Amino acid sequence: MKNKLFIPCVILIVFSLGFLYSANAQEELNGEINWVSGYVSGIGYGTAEPSGNRVIDKLKALRAAKVLAQRDLLENIKGVRVDSRTTVENMMVKEDIIRTRVEGTIKGARVVKRYFKWMEGNVPLATVEMRVYLSSDMDSKRSYHSLVNTLNLERKYNAPPVPLPGIPKQAASSGEPKISYDSSKPVTGVVINLGGRFFERVLLPVVGTETKDKKPVTIYSVKSVDPKVIRTYGVVRYSDTVNAARKISYLGNNILIVPATLVTNDNKIIIGREGARTIKETIRYDNNYLEDAKVAITSH
Repeated sequence: MKNKLFIPCVILIVFSLGFLYSANAQEELNGEINWVSGYVSGIGYGTAEPSGNRVIDKLKALRAAKVLAQRDLLENIKGVRVDSRTTVENMMVKEDIIRTRVEGTIKGARVVKRYFKWMEGNVPLATVEMRVYLSSDMDSKRSYHSLVNTLNLERKYNAPPVPLPGIPKQAASSGEPKISYDSSKPVTGVVINLGGRFFERVLLPVVGTETKDKKPVTIYSVKSVDPKVIRTYGVVRYSDTVNAARKISYLGNNILIVPATLVTNDNKIIIGREGARTIKETIRYDNNYLEDAKVAITSH
């Protein structure tokens, strides 16, 4: 029965898309990588040639839409950048285990929306949206389908955290955005404000600074994070504005706001030495919010 339904669905894929764009263009949806909300989505549209049995026709259309949603989801996931040099697609090419896990994740992805209606002539039209979440805490109902779990990033990338080297103190210049936090209370998380600079969002960002003699120093990366945290939370959260980042409950109620000074050609975020020194001071005394990945990056 399953094969009998599937074959007509595949044959009618081209018909379904053409019909949708001509008769239903205003309702067209597209899959996306949504870094702010933390998910990758895929959209599929399906229909079937009327057979006189509306139950069977509806099942055919929904099956076609789901197959196309899975394909769209796979294409979008391949566009997720893991770090400055690696995409999910690169990882799948290099490692069969990763490919198998990604494919399994897509097949088990959560269907979040399903639309169906009958068009003129009893033609069924179905739309299905499926999602894979970047980290487990984004979707408690199906947490094992998160992309972070699928890629097993802590195994491939993590290493024991290394202490930050001494960072020379530097007074903030009058032209730099102000570092902001309540110094009377422990800092609960940090937000790096890009100030409108272009940055390609990645699963594993790197934040660093430079010493006076121009030596690079890494302030935050996947190596800073507890592997258990990576499996559930990931490494970073993204938002469009600082105000939006303040609403991320995981960051706590005393967030350190640090401005970025540069995004390098290899997509690393650079902060000033004063910001780096402040981070180093505020993670002392068993208050290492970096290990818990209480970090967000904002566009403005």
